[in-house]
Amino acid sequence: MCCNGVLFHSVRLQATDPIRKLAALGLRPKRQHVPQPCPAHQNSQCTIYADRPGRCREFNCQQLQGLEAGTINEARALETIGEAQRYLTRVQELFLQAKDSRLHKPIATRYAAIFTEPLDPSAEAVAVRKALKAAMRDLETHLAQNFRTSPAPSLGSEGI
Repeated sequence: MCCNGVLFHSVRLQATDPIRKLAALGLRPKRQHVPQPCPAHQNSQCTIYADRPGRCREFNCQQLQGLEAGTINEARALETIGEAQRYLTRVQELFLQAKDSRLHKPIATRYAAIFTEPLDPSAEAVAVRKALKAAMRDLETHLAQNFRTSPAPSLGSEGI
């Protein structure tokens, strides 16, 4: 959830991160950030895991923290991840209904664009926006309860 543009807009690079090497590996560093979704995230895996940025190495979502602490088991973590993926699938379906197919953009960016003036006043578009608002609320609630670490608001908007 952290690499696919769902939890974060971007990853802030550290002074020690080799920007040229990251760029050569396929990341697109921009002003000390790597935009999400990460191009190295493919098939639910990091293709540059050994060379990933420092913030990626340091970040542990609530699920990983729980696994490491022994407060949740792997089956429960996978179930929670599956729930998040179902919420995300619903949001993605609504993005398509709203005529936004920009999979390379973070979901928050796509969501904001759909609600930017001028809005399509048709009944269908109004219904899609209403459903999208509810689906995003459900997804964000699930992410806040099960993935985000404090401080949640800044992580969601600024990145890790």
